[in-house]
Amino acid sequence: MVECLAGEAGVPVVKLKNFRDKWVGSTEGNLERIFRLLQALGRCYVFVDEADQAFGRRDSSNGDSGISGRIYSMLAEEMGSSTSRGKLVWILASSRPDLIEVDLKRPGRIDVKIPLFPTTTAQESFTLIRMLCGKRGVNLDENDFPTLHSLMPSLLTPGAAETLAVKIYRYVRTADAAPIDAVRSSLTDYQNPIPLETLEDQIRLAVGEASDLEFVPEIFRPGHKSSD
Repeated sequence: MVECLAGEAGVPVVKLKNFRDKWVGSTEGNLERIFRLLQALGRCYVFVDEADQAFGRRDSSNGDSGISGRIYSMLAEEMGSSTSRGKLVWILASSRPDLIEVDLKRPGRIDVKIPLFPTTTAQESFTLIRMLCGKRGVNLDENDFPTLHSLMPSLLTPGAAETLAVKIYRYVRTADAAPIDAVRSSLTDYQNPIPLETLEDQIRLAVGEASDLEFVPEIFRPGHKSSD
């Protein structure tokens, strides 16, 4: 998603990966070199995956000689720099945004928080599976949806859908099955790999972290009553 966004904007994207080192002072030196690179690029997106782990903690009392605290301070200062505002766009991804320091998530460092949810309807689940199957040469027709509607799982995450697409592809290739039959076989007795309680907790967390309810599907908004 970040690469597509950067491509549309016509700017490069820098992925901030493992810059930590075992030698005292090397981690901070690596981070300073990264900052110089970002400034040299002028305009770019900076993508940080698993941000809750990468950014460290303000409280460095975890036996790492204060490295986590220094990393946090350096990154927080760079993200909040007024000279870089509008030039460097920081994009953080995390499945545990509650573990990211509150001060790091304040406006001026992170202005917009967009939650990513699992599918909310059978149609969304079918569309996601259909798209992922199509990438593997297994083509499902839109008109197949009514036949498969009752089998479509709810609260389907992209990762779970990817696993299903691989399973469907395997059925097609090894059993010489038609795509719709492969989907039916894969979804019969299907069980979501993520426990419902875990999904519900993650959804509540995502809703609470969202910067605008516009990003939250109606079914997940506070006070929504199910039609069931």
